[in-house]
Amino acid sequence: MDDRHPTTTDGAAGTTREAARRELTDGDGSVTVRKLVSKGERLEIDAGDASIKLDALLLEGLSWQRDPAAVDELLDAETALSADPVATTAADAPADVTTTGETMTVSSEYSHVLVRSVTTAAGDGLEITTPGRGTTITLGVQSLRALSAVEDTYVFSVWFRTPFGPEDTAVEGPL
Repeated sequence: MDDRHPTTTDGAAGTTREAARRELTDGDGSVTVRKLVSKGERLEIDAGDASIKLDALLLEGLSWQRDPAAVDELLDAETALSADPVATTAADAPADVTTTGETMTVSSEYSHVLVRSVTTAAGDGLEITTPGRGTTITLGVQSLRALSAVEDTYVFSVWFRTPFGPEDTAVEGPL
């Protein structure tokens, strides 16, 4: 058991259980992605020197994003997504994606998200899909590192100004 990230498997009340783990690497290092379960489900993105835990609703909000530069600005990272060769939205997803490992689910009473590791021609990534909304984003290791450095998840609240996500598709309605 790692002191920074204690996990147990005994199921005792108040303990955190690691349900799944993925390692993603690029030329600059690796990122560990873990599904944690304790009074709810969270996805932890750990870059070694920084980590963040996101619940299903925050992951869904991330899957809505279509403008990498806007996400970069929110993350206070100049080129996290926009310069990441693996990062894509559903509209520009490459056809040559290979799934690696089992799909993880992160769910709450408000949202259900599928998370899977993928390999593209540009490198390893993490695909986040909200099936009920039909939204997907793929983040490479570079993007995941920038995301892990966010100190307060409150910055993501800007995504929920429109509580049901962006409203510019036939499913979501007009702007």
